[in-house]
Amino acid sequence: MSHRDPADDTFGTVEDRYQKWSEANPRRRGPSALKIPELSDSAEKAVGMAVGFGAGALLLLLAAVAGTAAASWARIDRSGAAVAYSITTFFLLLAGLGALAATFNHVFRIIPGDAPEHH
Repeated sequence: MSHRDPADDTFGTVEDRYQKWSEANPRRRGPSALKIPELSDSAEKAVGMAVGFGAGALLLLLAAVAGTAAASWARIDRSGAAVAYSITTFFLLLAGLGALAATFNHVFRIIPGDAPEHH
């Protein structure tokens, strides 16, 4: 274990020199690489609904595929795979319904409400 004097610490001297250099040479900011268009409130709401409901619908579609796979495995007496796909179906169904409910709640209940006053 090293017992060095903190006043002699190389890190401190390097940090001080860098701080002086960065203050003398401020970094110029270039244009942003992300070009996010300004949307009206109704357009923003529509985009949010499309993304949220689309994600929910995709999860429900995946749940249907997993449910079909579970039934297929059960028909050929592969109970381990059938149970695994059934559990997957359950959680995909839960996630899809949750995504739809959360999107509905956010778009129709949260956004239209007045924001609470901050103190």
